[in-house]
Order: sequence, then structure tokens, then C-alpha cells
Amino acid sequence: MDAASMLELYRRDRRRLLSFLLSAGGGGGRALDLSRVDLDAVSADYALECVASGAHFNASEATRRYFDERRYPIMIGSSSGNSYFLLSRPMPSDSSPKEAAPSIGPQAPVQDNSSSTGQPTEPRDFFRDALSTSGIGYDTEDDKLADISPQQVNKVDILSLGLPRLTTELSDDDIRETAYEVLLASLFVSGKVHFSEEKREKKHKFLKGRRTKTEGSNPSPQVEDGYAHILDLTRVQMEISESMDILTKRALRHISLKTVKETLDVPRISLQLLSSVGKLDFPTERLRGQWQKRQANVLEELLLFSASLEYDTSNTLRIVLSKLKSTEDWVVTVPEGRVEVLTIIERYNTKLCSLTKKFDIKDETYHWTHNYHFNFRLYEKLLCSVFDILEDGQLVEEADEILEITKLTWPILGVTEKLHHIFYAWVLFQKFSQTGEILLLKHASLQIREFRLYHDVKEIELYTNSFICSVDAYGGNKVLSLVDSVLLKINVWCRRQLGNYHAHYSKNNYSIFEATLNLVLLLVTNSSEDDFEETMFIESPVGSTPELKLIHLLIVRSIHAAYKQLTL
Repeated sequence: MDAASMLELYRRDRRRLLSFLLSAGGGGGRALDLSRVDLDAVSADYALECVASGAHFNASEATRRYFDERRYPIMIGSSSGNSYFLLSRPMPSDSSPKEAAPSIGPQAPVQDNSSSTGQPTEPRDFFRDALSTSGIGYDTEDDKLADISPQQVNKVDILSLGLPRLTTELSDDDIRETAYEVLLASLFVSGKVHFSEEKREKKHKFLKGRRTKTEGSNPSPQVEDGYAHILDLTRVQMEISESMDILTKRALRHISLKTVKETLDVPRISLQLLSSVGKLDFPTERLRGQWQKRQANVLEELLLFSASLEYDTSNTLRIVLSKLKSTEDWVVTVPEGRVEVLTIIERYNTKLCSLTKKFDIKDETYHWTHNYHFNFRLYEKLLCSVFDILEDGQLVEEADEILEITKLTWPILGVTEKLHHIFYAWVLFQKFSQTGEILLLKHASLQIREFRLYHDVKEIELYTNSFICSVDAYGGNKVLSLVDSVLLKINVWCRRQLGNYHAHYSKNNYSIFEATLNLVLLLVTNSSEDDFEETMFIESPVGSTPELKLIHLLIVRSIHAAYKQLTL
């Protein structure tokens, strides 16, 4: 996980913890309304003090404490006084440092001059010497990575799919929230959701959005029988608040009327939201500004950076989007001005959608092929909603039902049956690599089997294989199809584990070893170039199948890795 994703995850967890603390005991005996509190600017120390003492939480004081704390270095209190955290290491008797602490960088290894030649002595690798004597070049990339310890192997960045990067400042949370909007729009268009106001049972704020997997739901909008529980569960899994859920449903309830003659796409969903949501629909100005900037960034990502637009068109669109991004000016703009801006953007989107389709398949839109890097990120977020947010590594009981409503987004996002299987295998395997839950690995293997068995017509096959990813493979950066990228990443990860199975597996996790081996044998046709070169030199039994040759190769690798560990 990159630094930006880690930061977003940290901020989201911090907000949830603060909300839990303050809702549970920060009101001084009274109900505490946090809807207008910016939890990102709340002092955690102040919140803990309020809970511990039973004092009433003061949002202004919490914000003041937060910014005061940022002005001073991190410190801890102790009986002997306050202690500061410094990068340098001053002597206790010295005065405080008067210069900035030096940056910490990688240090050169200490040379061992114990040998007579002055060169460091390294343990001799007899196994490699024997191979070298036989003329075998055994210095492959996977062999080097087989020496990585089990604790470090998961940190190797091989589970990045390599989709083209986003050009705008859309965060992980932005992608997640946009994905939920697309899901709701698909439900409205399919007729699965019918909007009507209903009174709902009052619920303590602390319990809002949290329930067990078997608890029923009573959402404000009326949903067709069989979908209310699943949609509410999906909302909770994707961490969407009830207020934002209701706001989005109100804005999208008439979107099906606008898509009778036109195919629905993500820009049209954003435009519908912008035209239907007003300033007073949000509890705070900050939330409204964040929401509007997200919609503007989505439109900019999908429309402004299109290679199909002429320069003059792009320049005009950039000016219009800048007005939309200026949230303060947007509020004071007269309604006619806002309508004009949205109309201009809609015309540009219509112009793009009218261009000749690449594959001429049913329901194909311009954004299927030109903005797949964004659409597929949305679909990944939707698929991840099958993982229980309360039990890491576990699928919710209603996973199959969630997948069914997720499939309603296929015409919007350009997903086919084969792409669904490969994406679902990908998110399952990613979660397995993080949690080690064997059930996820078995489900991923099942999805890959179904992917291999499914055959599309020629046009759809060409479409499925047209998406490009950039991955680090074969000793350099390579351009592969999305399908090949997924299979290669899974294959490489499994082989790196099995290439040192003596260290990674034991009797306690033998079932994971067996499932990993079965998966890598399923992918035996997706061998890397290093594997091909290596099998040319390592003799296998006569008449061996590709599967047996691979098993023999993994055994040799693991023996070599185990022997090397013993000689260190």
C-alpha cells in the first residue's frame, strides 16, 4: 500500500475512533451531535480527557487544542519532566541542539576486514558453486526473492495492478464514494429502487450505520422487496453515512427518465447529482465543499484529459470546470449561471459519447475504452464490499447477493462476465495476501477456473484483452493486457512463496501451502521468462508434464534457499 493510501486509511480510522469515543462518553451525560464537527481537526488528547473526566465536549476547544499541539514538537509527560522526540542523539549533559537534526538515510554497511586481503569474508554457497560448475546460470530474479524472509515477502510491491494513473486529486475515499453513487444509479435505472419518504425508528447516533450481519434494516427510501437489506449492508460495508445515502438517492431518483435514449455513464451521474443537490442539503459547508470538489475532479478526470478533444474544446472545458471547483463562487452564482455551466459540460460529454465506438458491441460507450482506468477502480471498490469490515479476511454472509447488485453496474462501467471473474479473483487474492485466510485463496482459484472456462464472442474477447497495464516483470517495466497483468501478479506472488516453502509453510498451515500450489499449477501456462530459462538448465524427469517441471523447479529453488539460510 502506497503512502497516500496509508494516509487515507489512517485518517478514516482516526475519524471513526473519535466518533466512537465522543458518541459513547463525550457528551457529559447528554447526546452529542457530531454532524457539524470536523473530526480531522479535533485533538485526540482533548477527546480522551473529556471521556475520562465526564466533561462536556467543546468543539471549539478541541479544534484550538489540535492546532496548538501541531505548533510544538511531539512530547510525552513523565514524573521527571517532559521529554521531546528528536532525530539527533544529544548527550544528556549537553545543551539542547541548536541546529536542525540531520536526515536519516541508509547507512553504508560496516566492512569486515578480518580476511588477509582486506575484503569482507562471505560464507561460501556450495549449492550455487555446484550449479556453476555444471554451467548452470542460476541467478534469476525469483531466486533472489526466495531469500526474503516470510515477514518481508508480503511487503514486496507485486500486488499493484498497474492501471494508468489518475491525473486528478481523487483520493481512495473519493473513489469509494463515487462507486457507491454509480451503484445507486444502476439500481434506479434497473427499477430495483423506488424512492418514497417514510418515517423511521429513531436510533442512537452511536449505533447509526453499525449493525450485525443478520439484523434487519429500515431505510428511508422504499426499496423493492429483497434489496433493502442488501443495499443497506452494502452502504455500511462501503462506509457511507445514512445522511449521504438519502441525499444521493433523492438526487438520483429521476435519473432513469434521462437515460431512455442515452446510455448511462459516470459523467452523467455526476451532472445529475450537481444539478439536484443544493447548498442546504449538507449539514456543514465543509462537507458541501468536499462533495462538490469530488464531483468536479471526477468530471475533470473523465472529460478534460481525453485525447479525443481538440485544444480549443479542452481549454473551454478547463475554464468551466475551474468555476465548478471554486466552491465559494459556485454558491453565490445565480441558478441560471450554474445551469449554464452544467449544460456546457453535458454537451462536451455528449460529443464524446457520439464518437465512433471501437468494438461496436452492445451498450458500448466512449468511457468504456477511454476511461477504463477510472471505471475499473470503481468496480474494485464495489467488489471489496463483500469483505466484512468488522472481521478482517472474512466474507459477509450476503456476499453473493452483494455481487448480484454489483453486476447491475456492468453497462455503466464496461465490465463483462470474464472481466468480472478476473477482477473478483484479483480482490480476493489481494485480501488473502494481507490476511492469510485460506477461504479467500480458494475462492480466487475458483474465479480463475471460471474465467478460463468462459468464452465470449470475438468482439467481446478483443474488448476484454484491449486494456493495458504497466507492470514490473522480467527484469523491467512491461506493458501487458489487464488480464495478463492479474494472472502474472498472482503467479509471481505464489511462486515466490513456494520458491522458499521450507521457510513460509509448516504443518500448521499446510492447507494454505496446498491451495497455493494448486493455484500456481492452474496458472502454469503463465510462466515467466526467468522460469523458462531456468527449466532449460535444471534437468527434469523424462516425459515430465509442465506441471511436474514446475514442481521440480520449486523444489530445487526451496532447497537452495533453505541451504543458503543454513550457511549464513
